[in-house]
Amino acid sequence: MHLPDKQPDQLTDIANKLRAMVEQLLAGLAPCGEPQQLTKTDDIFARQPATRLLLLQSGQVQSRHRGKLVYIAEAGDLLGLSRSLQLAGCQLAVEDAVTLLPFERDQLIDHVNSDPQRQRLWTYYLLCLAEFYRHGMAHETRGHFQPVTGFQQFASGDTIIRQGDEADLVFTMLEGEADAIHDGVKVGEIHSDEIFGAMAVFTRQPRSASVIATSDCSVMAVRKEDFVDLIEQQPGIGLGLIEEMANKINQLNNKVSNLQ
Repeated sequence: MHLPDKQPDQLTDIANKLRAMVEQLLAGLAPCGEPQQLTKTDDIFARQPATRLLLLQSGQVQSRHRGKLVYIAEAGDLLGLSRSLQLAGCQLAVEDAVTLLPFERDQLIDHVNSDPQRQRLWTYYLLCLAEFYRHGMAHETRGHFQPVTGFQQFASGDTIIRQGDEADLVFTMLEGEADAIHDGVKVGEIHSDEIFGAMAVFTRQPRSASVIATSDCSVMAVRKEDFVDLIEQQPGIGLGLIEEMANKINQLNNKVSNLQ
């Protein structure tokens, strides 16, 4: 199986190991029926018994969750394990012709338990399967929230944001520090874990100040659209941003009062 988009080599290696282990686990176990041919269906398990497993022999099967494509199964993948254990799983659909070989869950478990080596292999298979899902989820999250620029590195003295430029990215200072400079005058400081550059993005105004690194910095940059999605899923980030902006406004008010 593989992710819908380009996936890291590490995930490809895990997927290859999973198919090799399936072949070893099923060696010597007879299928519970003849190969099944499907051409197009929204659910390959629609007419299957609750404990049925299917070995994909040819073609591709799409795994979808709430309509979203999660991964694509390929020849050699064993399907239906979560369903057979009455666990929440994805809907498995096909758009083109596939060939599926049926196996019975309990027969597979008995086959595994009959040999200590297969038991160890089964444990390793389940761990690798969980690892594929874990890395796949992490890869999808990074791709969703950092599709354009992701992580950037700046040396001390580098310009992260330039005053007057168009604003289309929101930044988070992961490591390091920087100064905010307006017309050559320092108007603020940016420290680790602070979000900056959001005001101009949301007001659709040019950058009101430059941001100059005062140490080596690691910065994460995301588009406005992805930042909005991130706030929707992590409301605490939005609250922190509001608190930070309120503090800056309060600091500016104090400066104006002192000048008067």
